[in-house]
Amino acid sequence: MKYVLIMVATAVLSSPAAANDERRDAVIAQTAAALASADYAKKHCPHLRIDEDLITENAQEAETTVDALRADESYVEQVAALQSVEKSNGSAMVCMVMPSAHGGLARGIITRR
Repeated sequence: MKYVLIMVATAVLSSPAAANDERRDAVIAQTAAALASADYAKKHCPHLRIDEDLITENAQEAETTVDALRADESYVEQVAALQSVEKSNGSAMVCMVMPSAHGGLARGIITRR
């Protein structure tokens, strides 16, 4: 019984920290992917607007930098996905779907002008 109470107390006390870590991880993953799309859009999609301030705000919330986001696996995976779609459907298609491709914590980073 004593062991069960210790486990319950540990779970209750560690939950806020775990929730903060999960949110941080989500902000990093979602913002890194949107940043990869934003970098693509800057080169290929002049009709799209990039909210650089929101990218910076998300990076600061996650206690990281924009450069670190570019090194994140979510950024790398998104670059590969963009290249694949571009190869099979062209950059116009990539640009067309990009504003609706990122939601959640990255919503608003890429919008139509």
